[in-house]
Amino acid sequence: MDYWIQMREQLNSIWDKFTSWQKWTIVGAAAATVLGMIFLVIVPLMKEPDMEPLYTGLEQKTASEIVAKLDEKKVDYQLADEGKTILVKSDEKYQLRLDLADEVDVTGVVGFETFNETRFGETDTDKRVRFLVALQGELSRTIKELEEVESVKVHIAMPTPSLFIEDENDATASVLLRLNPNVTLKPEQVKSIMAFVSNSVEGLKPGNVTVMDVNGNLLSEDVAENGETPSVTQISSGQLAMKQDYEKTLAKSVQSMLERMIGVGKVVVRANVDIDFDQVETVSEIVSDPVMVSEQTKEESSSGVSAATGGNPADANMGGPTYGSVDSTDSEYQLSERIRNYDTSRTVETKIAAPGKVEQVSVSVLIDGELAEEDQEKIAQAVSQAAGANYERGDQVSIVAMPFNNEELQKLEDQMAQAEARERRNEYIRYGLIGLGILLLCGLGVYAIRTYRKGKQEGEFIGSMEAAAAGQSGVSPLSIELTPEMLEKKNIRDKIEGIVNNNPDEVAKVLKTWLAEE
Repeated sequence: MDYWIQMREQLNSIWDKFTSWQKWTIVGAAAATVLGMIFLVIVPLMKEPDMEPLYTGLEQKTASEIVAKLDEKKVDYQLADEGKTILVKSDEKYQLRLDLADEVDVTGVVGFETFNETRFGETDTDKRVRFLVALQGELSRTIKELEEVESVKVHIAMPTPSLFIEDENDATASVLLRLNPNVTLKPEQVKSIMAFVSNSVEGLKPGNVTVMDVNGNLLSEDVAENGETPSVTQISSGQLAMKQDYEKTLAKSVQSMLERMIGVGKVVVRANVDIDFDQVETVSEIVSDPVMVSEQTKEESSSGVSAATGGNPADANMGGPTYGSVDSTDSEYQLSERIRNYDTSRTVETKIAAPGKVEQVSVSVLIDGELAEEDQEKIAQAVSQAAGANYERGDQVSIVAMPFNNEELQKLEDQMAQAEARERRNEYIRYGLIGLGILLLCGLGVYAIRTYRKGKQEGEFIGSMEAAAAGQSGVSPLSIELTPEMLEKKNIRDKIEGIVNNNPDEVAKVLKTWLAEE
């Protein structure tokens, strides 16, 4: 108990020795320490827990069922997005999803499971509508399996059957997609969705399937239908994109080459490319020299004796009987005939030139500063070879050297430098204040420890002196090392003791006078 009393007296004596600003500094440091502990311990406990979406894009009926289940489980939740999103604590999200998976159909989609029950009194029209709803649900579930799709809705419009073929209408379908953040669908994926929906519905053509996202973008617009050619608008947009991509790639290639030679930021390159997008089909026919393919030879010969009629020629003309002698002569017949058939070889070649032929290339290069004529020619030659310029077809390469106007760039650089310097200065100030606070706390701690040790040494000295005076200690006062302050206090005490011992009556009178004045 005496130890604690002595400790308190020493602390009071130490506190009395502090100046006003030292006391205020100690009080401020203690208050800052307490407030810091409150901020680090109590504030996190008072902070609201992080809430994350349990489910999003819910139907009203599904959301009400989930909320009822959460109330039964006494789980804290919040509603957002007009009740379509349910927020729960982040550490409970996955467990709640597992618990609710078997209790609530969180998708809100009805599939073919609706036909597991038989409904009495249901007409053919009712069955047809229920089948259409179930088909839409099954298609939605399947499309939602895509990694890029967050949620999906499918609507199918089936025409009413007609007795006449010319009065029948085609079936149509619409697909609404909600994609995951920062995700886009490729045209091939959109085409796959269109083919999947069309093949799942009887009489539905891929061209009658419309795909769009929740932002109103028509995704199926740029997708060519099966067996059909894209529209003029689709072709033009694709050709323009191809032209811009080619020009950008060419300019970037030339600029990266020149920046290695001249420096970054000192070169500007622009390219213009004329591309022929006409699809040309060429048919050529080549005929070779005639070649004999067949030969036919025919020969005939005959020999014999023939009778010759003689007499008066008038007899022959008159048609009457002939009078005269008949002579016989030898006859011989011979025929030779040859037929040759010739034919020519024919080659038919068909070539289809794909669109995208480069007709002309123009490259403009701006260089910061001035260039010698020799250097300019070398750069022009390098650019021509890098761009694949062909001057015979009219390609052009222009090199222009002049100083750039860098005022805006310099202003931006100055602003960035000032912002960085300000941030760096604030960081230094912050670190300096932290270091100053640490040094102040360390200084206060060292001062308190030294003061405590000093008071403890004085107490030990006084106790040892009293013990030595009373003969209860074997320690000699001369053997104790005294500080100057302790020596001064000892001398004052010795003088007071000497006065009391030598003149006790006078000391008593003085004390009585002091008591009377008080």
